[in-house]
Amino acid sequence: MSSPARLRPLLPLAPGSHPRLQPQPSQNRGLKRKRSQVSAACNGCRKKKVKCDGIRPSCYTCSATKTQCVYPVPEGLSVREAQRQEFTTMSRAHESSRKVLEMLSVSQDGASHEILQQLKQSTHLDNTIQSIADASLLLPTSDGDDEMATSLGTTSQPEDNVLADTAQNMTGSIESSLRSPSAESVDTGITLPISRWTTVLKDDKVLTQLLDLFWTWDGTLSRLVARDLFTAELGNADAQQQHQFCSPLLVNAILTVSSKFADCAFELLDAERGVSSLTLLQGAAVLWVYCSNEGTCASRTRAASLARLMLQTWSTLGLGTDGSNLFRHPETQATDDLKLWQAASYLTWGFYCFFAKISLVSSPHMPVSKPLIMKSFEARDGMSAGSLGLASSAIDSHPANQAWDVYQLQVFAAECSLCEIIDQLVSGFLGNGTQRPILDRGRCTVLYNKLLCWKLSLLDHLAMNNSVLPSILLLQSTYDFVALKLLDTFTSQSGPDFDGRNAVSLQILHASSMISNLWIYHGLYTLRHEYWAAEHCSFAVHVLLPQMAEPSVHDTVAKACCVLHEMGVRSGVSGRAAELLRDIEETARARCIRIPPYGRGGSKLPEMNAVPTFVVKGARVLDGSRGGFFGDADENGCVVSFESTIGYIQQVQPR
Repeated sequence: MSSPARLRPLLPLAPGSHPRLQPQPSQNRGLKRKRSQVSAACNGCRKKKVKCDGIRPSCYTCSATKTQCVYPVPEGLSVREAQRQEFTTMSRAHESSRKVLEMLSVSQDGASHEILQQLKQSTHLDNTIQSIADASLLLPTSDGDDEMATSLGTTSQPEDNVLADTAQNMTGSIESSLRSPSAESVDTGITLPISRWTTVLKDDKVLTQLLDLFWTWDGTLSRLVARDLFTAELGNADAQQQHQFCSPLLVNAILTVSSKFADCAFELLDAERGVSSLTLLQGAAVLWVYCSNEGTCASRTRAASLARLMLQTWSTLGLGTDGSNLFRHPETQATDDLKLWQAASYLTWGFYCFFAKISLVSSPHMPVSKPLIMKSFEARDGMSAGSLGLASSAIDSHPANQAWDVYQLQVFAAECSLCEIIDQLVSGFLGNGTQRPILDRGRCTVLYNKLLCWKLSLLDHLAMNNSVLPSILLLQSTYDFVALKLLDTFTSQSGPDFDGRNAVSLQILHASSMISNLWIYHGLYTLRHEYWAAEHCSFAVHVLLPQMAEPSVHDTVAKACCVLHEMGVRSGVSGRAAELLRDIEETARARCIRIPPYGRGGSKLPEMNAVPTFVVKGARVLDGSRGGFFGDADENGCVVSFESTIGYIQQVQPR
């Protein structure tokens, strides 16, 4: 048995000397450096099981071996995100196919034949199925859904006679757990003393109903006003004094959108131009939309002046930084500081979204920078719109209204994230001499993938297939408009190849989705004052004009023109919509493209005692909503009277 090795004895440490410390292995060698992560490796590196650097269009390994480099997912997306996106697309395609099959099973022969003909003639089957499924939302429901469909339908009654009904119809009872505070305030009989703030009308009840319409009508402008703080000063303060959240200018500007208070509002605007205030900025923003919607030369000049005033006031108030100049009144109580600054956060980001939408429509640059104020309105435990000064305190205690407040905050937070992508889009435009601004090819791809990720990150109840609330429809329309704007910029400079995808097909897809959402909005509510919707329809039609040979494009263009005709010609509310429609017709005429019929001749009701040009008796008329025909074969059919297009049908009673 061997003895253990003898070790050399150690000498004692000499006095005054320092020991030599042996370096620790961990300090000497250090931790193994982590390799840089890439979102997805190419197929060649995955097959060889080697590290891929993720560089496109060809990674280092494929370039060195001179092999083709193919990535399984688009740039900016990981494999998991791409799988999630594909799963979402397949789920929606399955849902649309199921709706079409249900329509075929319950429809009569006439409607079924029409659906089958559309499917046979389609070159893009997925787009056609989606269009048919979207159109099914507008068909009359049966059994227990009849009452719901009736409550969602709108009529063409004069606005002055049905103010309260209009407020309820626009908000609706679409989802029982989400109801608008505006309808509740009408039911409770709350009347605000608005007549002290305006000289146009003295009926406080009518003025209160008009004011309520402002919060049910346009989500973009209503987010520029802190409702609770505004109504508190409106009801308790003297109109002759200076206030932070309410002024005669702001009151008349809000009423301008709902009625005809424009002259008074512009007079007050001229008187208040010298002093920068929050109400001046808010009133100028509302009047800018009013002028832009008029569509005349004088209104465009006014809109340009209002835009300069808004930017000047924005800078003076310091909203682009920390908003330090927003509240300068020494009498402000310390207990209200938190509520005031939370309202400031909400209003600042509301204006940021407002300016982002303007830049996307009118100019290729962002007029303001991203606010430095944090988003205090984002979803937090125990936080409601009432705590932010955004809802009416008189009705905020109702559980249904609290659910509505949280819902609207979630929609607003999603819109802010979308507008940050808009900011990156318009900020990425590059000047190209005298030509139109261009956007870098790689930046287009990255921003488009960001848009896809934004849509995938939406909460389930904010998705289009789960809700048809007005705010959701307009949010989805804005998303498709941003994607369409980006793709149009890309195709104009780089052609149709969009990172392995066809940019033209993507344009058709987004345009069809956007117009479908606006068409549903048009069917369930009304489209009259919505300035943004008119711009969206016009841009979609101009993008789709070169692709008019496709049946799905034909239907999309017809719907968009019908919406513009409804807003600008039939209702006579939006001169801008009528101007855009005329521009579409002139462009199509110059390109020798035929615009599909959209009800130009038959949109108005026939005049009393008017003699029609053509009368057809005994005709059988197809019932597109239920299938089949009006009148059976053994009955006398219908009397159809019309001039250029069919405008009136009367079923003949059997003798």
